[in-house]
Amino acid sequence: MGRNLPDHLDIAVLMDNWSVSIQLDKKGAAATIHKELKKYINEFDVATLITYYLFESRYYLIQKDAVNSAISLYNARAHQDHFHDTHLYFLYLAEGILFYDEGNYQKALHYFERAENYIEQLDDPISIGEFHLRKAMTYYFLDITNLSVLHTARAAKVFKSSKRLEFLLARTQMLQGLNYIDQLNYESAEKSLLKALTIFKKKENENFISSTNLNLGVLYVKRGLPAMAIPYLNAALQGKQKRIELKILYLLTDCYWKTNQSSIAIEIYKEGFRASIEENNMTKKWEFAMLHKKYEDRLNFEIVWQEGIKYFQSVEDMYNVRLFSKELAQYYADNNQHDLAMKYYLLTLT
Repeated sequence: MGRNLPDHLDIAVLMDNWSVSIQLDKKGAAATIHKELKKYINEFDVATLITYYLFESRYYLIQKDAVNSAISLYNARAHQDHFHDTHLYFLYLAEGILFYDEGNYQKALHYFERAENYIEQLDDPISIGEFHLRKAMTYYFLDITNLSVLHTARAAKVFKSSKRLEFLLARTQMLQGLNYIDQLNYESAEKSLLKALTIFKKKENENFISSTNLNLGVLYVKRGLPAMAIPYLNAALQGKQKRIELKILYLLTDCYWKTNQSSIAIEIYKEGFRASIEENNMTKKWEFAMLHKKYEDRLNFEIVWQEGIKYFQSVEDMYNVRLFSKELAQYYADNNQHDLAMKYYLLTLT
């Protein structure tokens, strides 16, 4: 460590506090520590400098700054000859999180598995619990529910051990809720999501409050209870989280149509369709268009749904291929158009 550091400053302690602030999504505290550490960056020895850059990459990710996160990883790799095993763990973890945030879950899993080779070097239970949570989240989005459940349980065991880990426990409970939804265990899903929501509200974390409200809306939609979903979806929308806004608008539109509130549904549909065009989000544009034909423009229902399914096939969005094909197949079966019904039933198996 450099000679010009103030006597009162313990960089190791400050670095540990920074790591915990990042893990607990305390953006303000993390920003303050980052500013303080950056003053002394020229005084760090090589090992400390590597750790600083690896943590800085994580810090930028909670600030939604992927560009600077990648730059920090690049700066860390410039000293790769001096990496020890703990550095390698945090390098691969950070790379995995970057790919996860981009929605590239297969690549994220690859880097998390590389990080796991070094996890025995960690003596910090928070980091171990966070690793299992990260891996569980990735398995969830890869539709590998059993492994997501396994790693979620491991994370929960760690986070239940201390009151100060309540935020991470809530994140784990939210994921448990999503896994329960996939397993059609709706009562347990509701309990887990409501527990998570209570903690996020206590922590005043608007990002996770919105996400949990959205997930409760999804739960009630899947249970066939659109009227119960609407308040949670509206609460999620009030959180003004851009990354989930289109999904919320889509579900709200569907729920208002299902509850015979057509005038509200049409207004939200217009807002969502316009936003999907502005954001050049072709998936959501097709989803909104297909929803409109289902409820308001039945003359063009078949042709638009057929074209929408073709689009989802072209971009290999197999979830939407299966989802919309199932409903279109049922429509044709109800209308005794058995050849077309079979065609779309077969697509649900892809």
